[in-house]
Amino acid sequence: MPTLKPLLLALLSLSAARAGKVPFSVTLSPHDPALACHSASTPVLTFGPPPPGTHSLAVLFWDQRPNQLSGRWLVFDLPLKTTRLDTQDASRLQVGGGKVALNDAGQPGYTALCARGRHDIYVDFYALDVPSLGVPAGTPLRKVHTLIHQHKLREVKAHLVRVMP
Repeated sequence: MPTLKPLLLALLSLSAARAGKVPFSVTLSPHDPALACHSASTPVLTFGPPPPGTHSLAVLFWDQRPNQLSGRWLVFDLPLKTTRLDTQDASRLQVGGGKVALNDAGQPGYTALCARGRHDIYVDFYALDVPSLGVPAGTPLRKVHTLIHQHKLREVKAHLVRVMP
């Protein structure tokens, strides 16, 4: 019964919230200055606690437009205690105790949205079953993303829509 799993996860999240516990989650403000064109800083992301069995965390910020998907920022090998990534220089390869991949533009760190039109922005937050993915900072995003999916215990997403003039 494939429809029971989403319902069960929703009920678990609701019961955790009622018990005063923050569920495994990721939050991005739609007003974050890092979402402005040519921003030279990273977005602020806030995380809920990971599920049991997690050994490290990863977060992927990506932008989807018609006929194009672009990985803008990927931070991996984050320590379990990470609850927030604060804004900092977008080109850094070390963030919050974790490593940063080369993005889909082939640049180190984060690249801001600049193309006109609608952007569906997604932030994927991953709980991983290994303390490290075993690759250095600056590894291409697609390679790190493949490794994340091999070690993923759980994933949650944040989504927002941004229209660039």
